[in-house]
Amino acid sequence: MAFTAEVVKPLEQLAGSVNVFWPQLLYPELKDQVLELTNLILEKEDTIGFPGPLSEDEGLAEMELLAEAIESGDKNLLLLQHKETEQIIGHLILSQSKLPNCTHIAEISRTMVHPEFRGFSAILLGMYEVLSKCTELGVDVIQLDVRANTRIHRLWEGLGFRSIGIMEDYARVNGKSYSGCFMYQHVDQLRERFLKSS
Repeated sequence: MAFTAEVVKPLEQLAGSVNVFWPQLLYPELKDQVLELTNLILEKEDTIGFPGPLSEDEGLAEMELLAEAIESGDKNLLLLQHKETEQIIGHLILSQSKLPNCTHIAEISRTMVHPEFRGFSAILLGMYEVLSKCTELGVDVIQLDVRANTRIHRLWEGLGFRSIGIMEDYARVNGKSYSGCFMYQHVDQLRERFLKSS
């Protein structure tokens, strides 16, 4: 997908109204907002690992696990926050491999955007920050997996992520089996795409 004026203009508009940051601590207010966004998406979708909205106990447990992973450095959480309302409208996790031979690889997971702010611009805004974080961490390759033939699958393809392969029975939701696509891209290649668009 080319980064044309039709893409760049909405990106600039969104960037002017959104703060993008990597919290070092997931304090209670952020936990509540991340959980609220998660459950909002899970009301209509089941592509982020859960079949439906989390109960209060499930949500608290998930947020505690995420907070511990952030504090320990196992995971890096990227948040998009609307400047006017201070509402969390986007969320992405970047996890660097801990294996000594694979620290040049990081995985993207749990990519979520509020339905009112969805589009290629929101993903691009987040990926600018991911590129900076990869440089900071010394990451050269980004990998991810996604349910095959979904909107987010097509978005990653649009960003130049290449398929490693398709896994059948990747996810099961309410007795139905879905395939998944495993993808990757070198950070330099992704950065080059962004430079060409500027």
